[in-house]
Amino acid sequence: MRDPVQFWNCAGEQFARCADDPNSFFARRTALVAELVSHHVLPGRMLDIGCGAGQLCFELARRGFDVHGADLSSVQIEMAIQSARGLLDIPEKRFQVCAPHYLPFDGHFDLITVIGVLSYVEDHSAFMHRTLSLLKPTGMLVVSCTNSLSLFTFAEVIRHMLSFRPQRAWFSVLANLVRTGLCSGGCVDFRTARQCRSAATLDRLCRQSGLKIEETLDLYNIDWDLLDRMPFERGRLSRILSRHLGWTHIGAYRLDKR
Repeated sequence: MRDPVQFWNCAGEQFARCADDPNSFFARRTALVAELVSHHVLPGRMLDIGCGAGQLCFELARRGFDVHGADLSSVQIEMAIQSARGLLDIPEKRFQVCAPHYLPFDGHFDLITVIGVLSYVEDHSAFMHRTLSLLKPTGMLVVSCTNSLSLFTFAEVIRHMLSFRPQRAWFSVLANLVRTGLCSGGCVDFRTARQCRSAATLDRLCRQSGLKIEETLDLYNIDWDLLDRMPFERGRLSRILSRHLGWTHIGAYRLDKR
C-alpha cells in the first residue's frame, strides 16, 4: 500500500498539468462542478478538501466565493499559492497543507467540496462526520466518488490486459482497477477500508449522515462529445444509465431538517 501523501507529491505536477488542460476530463469536471454549485448555492465561504493545485477554487472565486483549499500534497498546495498570487488576497492563508485527519481552517463554511478524494480515504463514514462538523446548517456539501464498475473501468481493464507484462506491478494495477476503478487503487488498505464505491452507496451514506440529495451528476469519462455531452440535460433513461455505468458520481447534498 502506497502512502497517499508521497503518491500525490510525486504525481502532483503531472496531474495539475492535466487538470489545467481545457480538453481533459478533469478540467471539464471542474467546470461542471462549478456549474452544479451555481445551481444551488449563493456565493459565500467555501472549502475545497483535496483542492490539488486550486483549479476548482479559482473557478468558484470567479463566481464570487470566498475560497479556501486544503490538500495532503505540499507540492500541489505550493502550486495553488503561486497561481493565486495577484488573483486572491493572502493566498498562503487560503491554501494550506492538511493531515489525513485534520483540516487547518477554523469556522464554518457555506459550501464544502470534496471532488476525487474519497478513493484515498479509508473510512468514509468517519470522514463524513468530520466534514459535516465544518458545514453551516444551511450549507451544501458537493462530493464525488468513483464507481468501481463503469464503462471507463472496463475500457481501462481491456487496455491494461493488452499491455500484459509478467510483473508484480502489472498485476497490482489490474487488481486496483477491478477493485476501485483507479490504477492507484486509492492507496488504501483494502482489508480495513470502509468505502463507498458506487453512486448508490455514496447516496446512502449521505442520507445516513442526515443529508438530503439536491442534485446528482454522473460522468462517463469515455467520450465528451457523445456520452458526456450536456450531462445536466439528460433524460430519465440517460440519467439511469449514467448513474450505473458512469465513472464519477457527483452529488450536491444539504442537511435534512425534517
